[in-house]
Amino acid sequence: MAQGKWSEVEARGVLEALKRSGLPLERFAKDRGLVAQRLRWWKKKFSRQARAAAALAKTPPLLPVRVTEAPRRGEPVTVLLRTGHMLKVSHGFDEDAFARVVALLEGT
Repeated sequence: MAQGKWSEVEARGVLEALKRSGLPLERFAKDRGLVAQRLRWWKKKFSRQARAAAALAKTPPLLPVRVTEAPRRGEPVTVLLRTGHMLKVSHGFDEDAFARVVALLEGT
């Protein structure tokens, strides 16, 4: 194990060894001559990555809709989200930006 900067592969290996050992983090680090703070930092980083990946996986797809009455040009269209938020968009809105706002408001 390199004593300098760790790669993600090295860090994952050390954290897996920690998990298999069943030892408290502080004891594991001391026994192996490692800095406990480094292990905590990598655990936090991987935890954030896992939460971000889980949030992306939960992003609901946009469902197709059927327009029953064509809105007049320039008249905003109102979209009611499951969270209770209401969005109004006008003709020519940015679909990518709209999808990001929906994901943000729906907590995904």
